[in-house]
Amino acid sequence: MMLEMASSNTVIQSLVPDAVRGRVMAVYTMMFMGMAPFGALLAGALAARFGAPATVAAGGALCVAAAGVFRWRLPALRVEARRMIVALQMAAGEPAEQPTGGARRWTAASPEAAC
Repeated sequence: MMLEMASSNTVIQSLVPDAVRGRVMAVYTMMFMGMAPFGALLAGALAARFGAPATVAAGGALCVAAAGVFRWRLPALRVEARRMIVALQMAAGEPAEQPTGGARRWTAASPEAAC
């Protein structure tokens, strides 16, 4: 799970332009963490119907099957991810041309301050 989280985070942040990176990560985090209650609800319903040991065994089998599918598709995913990173000129660990976090200072004279 930690490997998946770190890999997903790295790929997403590498492929997303600096201007929208914060927004994309906010949506990613909301979806990742926001799905946990639905999974818990489903697991609870299945455990009430079939029993906790059967539910845990089915969840484990589903995880093993998903890992197998991921392993089978990994070479193609690697090629596509590398192609996208190279297209964005971010290959070989080169830093982005513009620094992230280019927050603008708000002053009373700026037009946005009147809003």
